[in-house]
Amino acid sequence: MLPREHGAYGQIAFPLIAAYAVAGVSTASLLMTVTVIAGFLAHEPAAIVLGQRGGRVKRELGASATRWLVCCLAVGVAAGLAAVGRLDAVTRWSLAIPAVPAVALMLAMIKGREKSWFGEAAAALAFAGAAVPIALASGASMDMALAVAIPFALLFTTTTLAVRVVVLRVRGGGDPGAAAATQRAALILSGISTLMIGALAMTGWLASSVLIAAAPGLLTGVTVAVRPPAATRLRSLGWSLVAVSTLTTLIVIATA
Repeated sequence: MLPREHGAYGQIAFPLIAAYAVAGVSTASLLMTVTVIAGFLAHEPAAIVLGQRGGRVKRELGASATRWLVCCLAVGVAAGLAAVGRLDAVTRWSLAIPAVPAVALMLAMIKGREKSWFGEAAAALAFAGAAVPIALASGASMDMALAVAIPFALLFTTTTLAVRVVVLRVRGGGDPGAAAATQRAALILSGISTLMIGALAMTGWLASSVLIAAAPGLLTGVTVAVRPPAATRLRSLGWSLVAVSTLTTLIVIATA
């Protein structure tokens, strides 16, 4: 019943580690973290119940998956409601930052498009966005909370697109058109993000440290998209992304 996507463990862990290191711990932030983890653990049983792991798996594990899903949802809702009761108005509004992409991910799952670029990007943004209300709940300012979340959001989305380039080149014999389109999307996203963060930093809307923290992820996404490695090196690429995520976490903690 545990999530199969090993990269997802890093996507949920690194933003939370950075948020706690920067803002500290509070009862509300811990409760929200329980909600986030419960949602994360609900993913695999939900996929089984929806039949996305195959009919045989649904028949054999459907009952236990349903129980697991109900338990995760119950814990998540209870912790979430308890957290909301402890939050001020601004922090309550910030819950929409991870909630919107989380809903988009659920819709993608229901439609069987969890593994599409849309579903994977929604998951990445939900994981990164959770750092905002968690940091705010511990007393951080909105600027500090965004300085934690934005670098991870860009890291996860750009590298997700870049890895898709590698997969699309070989899956089912390869799809050169889709791979090229995804490559362009990764490059455009990286370029526009860099320009926007730079402009916002120059005008004082964002701290300049955001661009510094986002740089490793953006550079990695561009590098992998432009020069995608062979599919046989996906495992090595995965560990490289863990190293980049670790570096991003350290920079966020040091500069936020």
